[in-house]
Amino acid sequence: MHGLLKLSFRFPNPCLHADRFEIFTFFTDMTSQEKKFIGILAAASLLGAGGLYFVASNGADRYQTAKEQFDGHTMDINQMQNLSLFPTQQNKQEKEKALASFKADAQALTSKLMAKRPKSMDNINPQAFTNLLVEATQETKKKYAEEGLEIDGDDADLPKGFYLGFENYVSTPAQGSATGILAYQLGAIREVHGILAAAKPTKLLNFYREPLLEEKGETYVPSAAVPYRTMPFEISFLAPESTLRDLINGLQQSSQYFFAIRSMRIVNEKQSAPKASDANFDDSEEVSSAEPAPAAVATFVLPDESEPAATAPAEASTDAAASANDSSRILKQVLGSEKLQVFLRVDLILFDEPQPAAR
Repeated sequence: MHGLLKLSFRFPNPCLHADRFEIFTFFTDMTSQEKKFIGILAAASLLGAGGLYFVASNGADRYQTAKEQFDGHTMDINQMQNLSLFPTQQNKQEKEKALASFKADAQALTSKLMAKRPKSMDNINPQAFTNLLVEATQETKKKYAEEGLEIDGDDADLPKGFYLGFENYVSTPAQGSATGILAYQLGAIREVHGILAAAKPTKLLNFYREPLLEEKGETYVPSAAVPYRTMPFEISFLAPESTLRDLINGLQQSSQYFFAIRSMRIVNEKQSAPKASDANFDDSEEVSSAEPAPAAVATFVLPDESEPAATAPAEASTDAAASANDSSRILKQVLGSEKLQVFLRVDLILFDEPQPAAR
């Protein structure tokens, strides 16, 4: 420092004990280098303070973000811990047990379904297939005839030229490469008509079999997504309700083939409401209202004989009243002759050979 400046100020304030207040300050006659240093120092301090503020501000934002993420993860973990499949050792063991049970059930179901797949479907001679078709058709017609259906003539109850849906192969032999699968389908359709004939239909209206891929010169390729193939056919007939019920039960109880009913349409033969003339009452059950009520009959009691029951007429009248109140019997008599026109589209399902599991 090269100099000292002394400043004196006089304040006209009588309250002050001193008449002068002196303030000393240092005035430095600084060089340019010293001024430059002080400027740099001030700028550095300002930048440092700004940097500290920026870092502190960003740190607070990062803390808030991290805290929100932590709270979110904590909530997710709490929710997962409340789930039944949270990855704990106990849940893992239970899941493995459930998977083992599922695999066992799937294998058991596969075994049952594969039992309905023939061991082999080797192709046979086309003429042998034609002979098999003729034999199956004759046997089916015989079963229908035994149940009272007319199989020949203008009033036949079977479709004209009926050959189980294989009418094209009566005069034309089948392709040798398709006889194996055709013989399998023929056996299934033969069983279907056997079930229907035993159910006593009134009339077979139509039967249609959809051609297979092999008949078109194509080849069936198994699919991993659908491990089976379908062989659709359609059947329509006229019959009472009991026939339809027996047919459905018979299809589901087949031990050699797997049938699936895809669609069904049932229409009453008579579209109008029943009339009084439709009633078919048995003559033996008709009771004339003009007949007088049975009168009391005197009886004699011999020695060593018990007195006959006097409530027999009452019991008879009770039975008559119960018979008269049996609405189901009367409804059956009125609508007993009602027939149904039934249309069924059925898939014969052949399951593919199981493929080895991928490792």
